[in-house]
Amino acid sequence: MNNENARLRRLLLFDAVCHEGGISQAAEAVGLTQPAVSLAIKKLEEAFGAVLFERGFGGSDLTRDGQLLHRRVQRMRQQIEAAVSQALSGTRSRATDVQTVCRHLTDAQIRCHIAIAELGSAAEAARRLAISQPAVHRAARSLEDNLGVTLYRRRVHSVSANGVGLELARRLVVAQGEIEQASADLVHARGLAGGRIAVGVLPLLPQRLLARTIGRLRENHPNVAVTIREGAHSRLLEDLRFGRLDIIVGALREPRLQGSVVEIELFIDPYVVVARRGHALAARRKVAPADLVDYGWVVPQQDMPRRAVVETMLATLPERPPVVVETSSLAMMMAMLEENDCISLLSRSHILYGNYRNDVVALKVVAPNADRTVGVTMRSDWLPTQVQQDFLEQLRLQCRMDD
Repeated sequence: MNNENARLRRLLLFDAVCHEGGISQAAEAVGLTQPAVSLAIKKLEEAFGAVLFERGFGGSDLTRDGQLLHRRVQRMRQQIEAAVSQALSGTRSRATDVQTVCRHLTDAQIRCHIAIAELGSAAEAARRLAISQPAVHRAARSLEDNLGVTLYRRRVHSVSANGVGLELARRLVVAQGEIEQASADLVHARGLAGGRIAVGVLPLLPQRLLARTIGRLRENHPNVAVTIREGAHSRLLEDLRFGRLDIIVGALREPRLQGSVVEIELFIDPYVVVARRGHALAARRKVAPADLVDYGWVVPQQDMPRRAVVETMLATLPERPPVVVETSSLAMMMAMLEENDCISLLSRSHILYGNYRNDVVALKVVAPNADRTVGVTMRSDWLPTQVQQDFLEQLRLQCRMDD
């Protein structure tokens, strides 16, 4: 069995040694020989480049590196058990059943299931994993047999995950992410530069704010790898829940999200009515609502929160002005403003600090229901590495400087 296929088994044996207080005690508890458990721990130490235990006559004590890894392994195990428990809900409910199922999970089952769930077919999963389709199907069937739950929709020429299977995959991805976080914890503990953070960015967030945050972060972590992914809230939230993103930065939703995610406020960033610099309304000390009727509007699409604010404002005008363009593209919206006498609604910070601050201006008119709070969204069960925590602290600091 190669290292990749044996990783889960070794991590769970490591957890057993920690729980039982020694290799011989763990071997007896799990029904393996002492040499087999010792070899698993040795392979795990080689994989992480760390000494995990200080061995003595009374048992095995965790080293500092061992403590860091064990914290993440415990979280991984708890998340796997929670994933299995949810999949079993309504079929089996005893805790002993959950633990039994978890003991029989394999790396191959987990990898193949996640690939099927993410790619939508066993054929695509086989291509990603560079294995045969029959091997993917065998892993999928063995996982279903282990759980006693149907996880897939089977058609004549395709296999895809059903709702239960998709949620199981999401939770397993997050559980696996704990071990990636453990590697970052160990690197930082040794005083080595490194680490990573994946950030989802919603529209209208000032890009300079993130750029400054990353610049300050790199002063203490010069080799940090930062991934920025821009997109709609629904897509970024899905990536966050699947562990593909660590945080989302942007306007918080109303009503506020609860449950599996937590939101932290950063600063108030209200909406303002905008037009190009040089627009007939741009120089006026006061713009009346009736003045806005004479110009076409560029508005976001219906599924965007800003659209609701625009509609509220248009409803307060003496008559509804024409909507010239409806678009989800911020670049297209800005181009329309720059090249025409159109009006739109953007965030105050986007006008003050964005790339277009020299091209558009805020009109001196109050937009109704224009409250907008920018913040950070993260999974409620997320435990950041030191580098990720430093990113959050630096982001808060830069927001206070701009406020």
